[in-house]
Amino acid sequence: MMVHAIVGRGFSGNIFLVDAEKPCLIDTGWSPSIAYSARTMNECLNGRTLSSIILTHRHIDHVGGALAFMERFGGEILAHEIDAPPLIDGDQESTGAVMFGGELFPMPVRKLVGGEDIDLGGGEALRVIHTPGHTSGSMCLLGQGCLFSGDTVFADGGVGRWDLETGNYEELVASAEKLADMEFENLYPGHGPSVIGPAKEHVEMSLRHLKMIGRFG
Repeated sequence: MMVHAIVGRGFSGNIFLVDAEKPCLIDTGWSPSIAYSARTMNECLNGRTLSSIILTHRHIDHVGGALAFMERFGGEILAHEIDAPPLIDGDQESTGAVMFGGELFPMPVRKLVGGEDIDLGGGEALRVIHTPGHTSGSMCLLGQGCLFSGDTVFADGGVGRWDLETGNYEELVASAEKLADMEFENLYPGHGPSVIGPAKEHVEMSLRHLKMIGRFG
């Protein structure tokens, strides 16, 4: 699976372009201008359009660029059914728009429930995994040895916050346990560096970190 990473700047989350027969974008970051990201996208897509724009959760630092990317590169916006309504309604509170000092505009979203395979053509697909904890509708994507983890887990044992609206510590632990039981080689998280190679070790570190917090926190 060919993945182009556009590293997030400032508060903005990472953006991943999966360059498949049916290209898709995983998260869209957030910036007043998408010029920097759009240049990279133009180079990689070379005139092609996106098949889908997949949002790992509702927060504006991951979804704020969705409408701009859809208008410029096409693609259907997808999100988990729990986090989709705030995006459809333009909810400024639970998406973190107010906290970040931004504004989220309502967007069309097709709802996912978890367990679906998103077809990328050429025998490639991404499995949708519901991983609540950071938000109640957070999800990860797994395919071809790659895990796109949103803000559920990060490199080097990092984990997403659970103290924001709809976050839940116990659900985050269960989600990390679910991911630790899966097979993958590469980790593409919502913030920070990607891990190419021993990615499972990093997820296992995240799980140990969470359990230590529960023991001593």
